[in-house]
Amino acid sequence: MTRFSSTLISSNELSSIPLAVAYGAVPLGAAAARYLGGPGSTVSVLLPWLLLAVIGTVVAMIRPTPGAAKKQGFLFKITLFLLLGAGAFIYASDLVFILREYMPHILEMAPLIFLLFCFLWASTCGMPDRSAFQRFGALLGVICIIDLIVEVVLYQAVPTVRWIGNADVLAGLLLLSICAGLKPGENDGGAYEPDQGNAIWRLLALVGLLACMSRTGFFAAGWVVLCFGRGKVRYRILFALVCSGLLTLSFLLPATPSDAVRYTDYWLWVETMRLFTGTPALMVSGYPIGEPLPIQFPAGMSIIWEAATGSPASFGVFLPQIPAFWLRLILGWGIIAPLALLIILFFLLFRRLTRMGAGLVAALFAQGMTTPLLYDPAMGIAIGLGFILALSGSVKQNTKKDDIEEAVPESEHEPHPDPADEWNLRPL
Repeated sequence: MTRFSSTLISSNELSSIPLAVAYGAVPLGAAAARYLGGPGSTVSVLLPWLLLAVIGTVVAMIRPTPGAAKKQGFLFKITLFLLLGAGAFIYASDLVFILREYMPHILEMAPLIFLLFCFLWASTCGMPDRSAFQRFGALLGVICIIDLIVEVVLYQAVPTVRWIGNADVLAGLLLLSICAGLKPGENDGGAYEPDQGNAIWRLLALVGLLACMSRTGFFAAGWVVLCFGRGKVRYRILFALVCSGLLTLSFLLPATPSDAVRYTDYWLWVETMRLFTGTPALMVSGYPIGEPLPIQFPAGMSIIWEAATGSPASFGVFLPQIPAFWLRLILGWGIIAPLALLIILFFLLFRRLTRMGAGLVAALFAQGMTTPLLYDPAMGIAIGLGFILALSGSVKQNTKKDDIEEAVPESEHEPHPDPADEWNLRPL
């Protein structure tokens, strides 16, 4: 992975901006929109990331081309960029009309678009390090704790959809921060990676995750901390038991209107199994993108569906309305797409086996049962950056760009461990 790592720029002031947006701006923006009574829109969800794309483009133009003596032609580049931006703004409605026919397919290719954004950002503006993931995870943890206290006081209940967003999505972001706080060991691909764990940040992220009351979050967090976490075994077992107890408690809490989202998840999984049982060939090809799925609403389900999605049941069920990542991927592209994704993921993971990578795979596989993962811009970009960090050789903070291109000689590393212990993933 040395060649891949050499294309990344070390952590700097710009590298952590996507994490600040995903962990801070998006939840607080959702709370502000709810307070002001604004329902939000697709444009508002994508707007922060479009602005970041503009920032990345400007940075790429400012940065000199390798081998160039000076930043020649920058004024021409920025002028051309502004003209293109102005033209896109003026003719935005015409562009949307032209792309309307292909928009359903573009929406289903969102995971690839967000992953491409992550690679371009890491190679242009820098790659956030583990410390950044933990720091913003602690911030989000505090926000989740405050939100839980306020909503319990006001409603005497624990809603599934909070003021700051869906509880499962928030838990997925916090799981990413928890995995970034796992202690790197000698089995981390033989690459030098400083231990950037911070006990306070890690504690805030863990408590914030518990405050989310996410069922898949409880399951994934307990498993990750128990198998890969820091500290003594008895403390990790205790945390796993706390997660199990809260998972059980979540089924006993009073129902709220936002629980319609969870009922919709369960119902869609059951209906999908029924569809594939009746027509097994569609499991390979997937259903036509852009057309409603052949799902019939039983009595009483129409009201739950409208409460969860805000769309009349008479319109039918479309792929963008399915929240579960794995379910949406299978229905849109067939079973081959998720299998290929898992094969590629495990291939990259075993090429550089790390605790952070293994924890992410386990946590996000569970979260994909209820959350959009890579289909959601905030979650997808944060996950993409996390996997790039976990599967690539780490770059020390404040390292000069000229030093990044050179591989560190093996003589500067500590002696290699015994080959018999190389793949030992026991918790430290």
